[in-house]
Amino acid sequence: MHAHARTFLRTVLLTLATGAAACTAFVYVVDPYGLYGAVNRAGVNAVKPSLTRYQEEIKASNALRSGARNFIFGNSRAEIGFDPDTVGNAYNLAIAGSVMESVISEIATMRAHGVRPASAIVGMEFLNYADAPRSAHPEASALPADRAFWRFDTLFSFTSLKDSVRTLRIQQDDYAESMSPRGFNPLREYLAYARVDGYHLIFQRRAEENAANYLRKARTSFNADQARRDTRRILDMLAAPGADIKLVIYPYHAQVLLLFEETGLWPWFEAWKAILAEEVAAARARHPGAHILLADFSGFGARQCEAVPPSGSPAATQWYWEGGHFKKALGDQLLHALASGQGYQDLGMVLDTATLEANRVRIAQERAACLAARPGLLREVRAIVDGQRRIAGQG
Repeated sequence: MHAHARTFLRTVLLTLATGAAACTAFVYVVDPYGLYGAVNRAGVNAVKPSLTRYQEEIKASNALRSGARNFIFGNSRAEIGFDPDTVGNAYNLAIAGSVMESVISEIATMRAHGVRPASAIVGMEFLNYADAPRSAHPEASALPADRAFWRFDTLFSFTSLKDSVRTLRIQQDDYAESMSPRGFNPLREYLAYARVDGYHLIFQRRAEENAANYLRKARTSFNADQARRDTRRILDMLAAPGADIKLVIYPYHAQVLLLFEETGLWPWFEAWKAILAEEVAAARARHPGAHILLADFSGFGARQCEAVPPSGSPAATQWYWEGGHFKKALGDQLLHALASGQGYQDLGMVLDTATLEANRVRIAQERAACLAARPGLLREVRAIVDGQRRIAGQG
């Protein structure tokens, strides 16, 4: 009896071990997160699904493996809008939903591995600072990318097995959520949403979400000290002799800027820009060997004031997915302007302490032209904000 029990137990253990080894091998070969590179075959596993976990760790690991010397940092606006292939030998480390502390963490990870970016494009997010104060950033020695568990979990877990199966399934899906080998999110799933719902509804839903969010933020405070500390730390960590650092204020759609106005965030937005300009000037004095530039792509220019197709229309937008996220087409123009130093007049303005007032004049003139061309836009935004105020019991 005991001999039969031992045999049964050995069989069970051997079966479990074999199954675990097979699952691990399957994940390793399919490589849903692009961590191993054992197999990379079109139609099999070349298209990788978008990341839903360990985003900072996986992106940092892949960036190090890529040998890139040029990096893009930021949140979903940068992840979706800036294609690193447009830059050359670049990797997009931007992460959806992240705050500037994540950018600091990623830069620290690169430094910890001996990588100092030759160039860096950093998407700066104003909305991070229209909020309650956050806790201090962890020390570099405690960065997630230096911990070992995530590597084990991305190889040996049911979630990784599921993501491997998902990788096989999306190879022929033109609308699957995916990530390029260089960290760019093409947002292909929005093409499916647009086919079903139309861009008008996509813009409308996101505007309602934004209005509710901005109204909540307006009841807190502008965290100017945190904005200053984060900007200073980012610049000091990136600055090195010969380094090319470009801070970017995102090209929000005119709808978003009007939401800033109507919810009371606009004065904070202007104050935040002044902080960036001051910190850039101070960083240039501290690091004369580095090239540091601040570009303000916010405004009401022709692209930012892009008309939204009317309700029920199958027409597509050229520049924006919705008010807060710009398409690769616009991102490429911004990247070319940053690389060449030309074309800002159509997109935005190089900003420093001496040009703050000129920049305000530019945006005011663009606003007037935009609202003259689209007289119903401000009325639509006010109706959205009023609706969200009523829902929140503020109006």
